[in-house]
Amino acid sequence: MTLLRQWLCVACLAATAVPYSPAQTLSESEELPSQDTMESWLLSGDPRLVAWGAHDILVSRNQNLTGDLLTLANGWQPLSQQPSGSSPQPELSSEQKDERDAMAAVLDALIQMNVAVPADTLRRLSPDFGNDVVILLARLPAEESGALSFELYRSPPEHGYALQYVSAALLAQHPPPGFAADLLANIHVRANVWVVLPGSEGFGVGGGGSHCVSPELPREDWPAIGQYALSKQKGDGASLVVGGVDPIYATRKESTRFLGDDSVMSMGVYLGPGERLRLISEMLGVSPDAIKWQTAPQTTIEFASLPQFDAALRAFVDEQQEKYRATADALVARYLMTPEEADESLPELKLYLIDMRGEGAEPIPKTPDLPSRVEWSSPGAP
Repeated sequence: MTLLRQWLCVACLAATAVPYSPAQTLSESEELPSQDTMESWLLSGDPRLVAWGAHDILVSRNQNLTGDLLTLANGWQPLSQQPSGSSPQPELSSEQKDERDAMAAVLDALIQMNVAVPADTLRRLSPDFGNDVVILLARLPAEESGALSFELYRSPPEHGYALQYVSAALLAQHPPPGFAADLLANIHVRANVWVVLPGSEGFGVGGGGSHCVSPELPREDWPAIGQYALSKQKGDGASLVVGGVDPIYATRKESTRFLGDDSVMSMGVYLGPGERLRLISEMLGVSPDAIKWQTAPQTTIEFASLPQFDAALRAFVDEQQEKYRATADALVARYLMTPEEADESLPELKLYLIDMRGEGAEPIPKTPDLPSRVEWSSPGAP
């Protein structure tokens, strides 16, 4: 039984419980409900009344009831589960969706009123409210957020891309032992190796994408709930969530339904190879351009003979790994990594051979004696 349902049983006995008319919106009311009324809505167990209570507490800035909001947040039981194999997530019931909408209103009030939410509470909220947790986590002192940040960085909830990135960004500002080594070792470098005949020109590739959101139909009997989109761009009305090499900003939009982190357009906030590299440069106190390797390099090798090709490919690999070692050595010099960690923390280099020699060319066998942390992909046409 959820905390909301437990309170519903208590509220049935409470003489102070006051129903809220859907027609009594803030735009139509000259006065806000009394403190006792708002508190009774929070304790009612009715998700719609809980949402109205949180909404009116926010509008009135009633600090006396923030403890009730925190109690609600602390009692949240995650609706989203960690993925198990290939099983799809079960569809939420209408009751669960209403409870989620009510908690979104509670978290909006806590965020807007600058209430500190404990790390243990944020852990329970993280599977369902990643963007809200991002904002609240960034407000905690490093000594309170550090353990949870490391946990969410290593094992973020499903689709918790922004949560993983912001956790890593917070850790980069106060790096705990083992963080730099883990950040570097989990960079997956994809190297496109174009194989051409002597005298041919090299090639390159590119791509793009788009994202759209379906319109949301409002509900007249629910309050407008503030929800948060995250971005690396500082738009109008945006507030800073976390600084550093790539600051993250939050913007608030209102809806009478919970939209979900994907639906509110948190675009580009994820921990990819390039983001990991930039966070490493931040820990080293240098510009990202000062790190002399890329996470998506390309090279063209003319194929005259197999021995010649193997030698050229090994030279390319050796050059990349020497650059990785220079970064690891710099981290060791700043006491961000131990020498033992440096030996095991080179980025993983994945070689993707793209054979452009034309029809009839013999397949290229795997180059022997490649170092550890280097993977080989069979050649094929793009």
